[in-house]
Amino acid sequence: MPSPGGTSLEEGNKTLIRSFTDEIFNEHNLSSIEEYFGLESVEGSPQAGKGGEGFKQFLNDFFEAFPDMHTTIDQIVAENNLVMIFLIGSGTHRGEFRGTPATNKSVNIKSADLYKIEDGIITGHWDVVDQLNLLKQTRTLLSEPVG
Repeated sequence: MPSPGGTSLEEGNKTLIRSFTDEIFNEHNLSSIEEYFGLESVEGSPQAGKGGEGFKQFLNDFFEAFPDMHTTIDQIVAENNLVMIFLIGSGTHRGEFRGTPATNKSVNIKSADLYKIEDGIITGHWDVVDQLNLLKQTRTLLSEPVG
């Protein structure tokens, strides 16, 4: 019988995403991405490239620009093999990012991230980032305009 807080699968998936968020977004340990992402994972975020390697390259550039970035999971919800988190990130724009030189301004970034997990591995990731708020703070967009 499932526990009132969700199934053990869902709780395990939430634990995986909490660990991933802490290790990658707070410790900036990008070498660990391969431990979480499958080789054929889908990266649906428009600013990141394909799969774990594209995500890793994007985050490397991002953490060079925002070296003190720290995120907090505001909300986490799991259903079956999907986990949705709402993140709040804060840091200082200390390096060039997407053509915008460092502003040394403190920034707050909000995102909603959906992860698909199969057999303890992230096989899909999609996000929506409040880029307008970031642009207002730094004059920087995470992705290039389309069209």
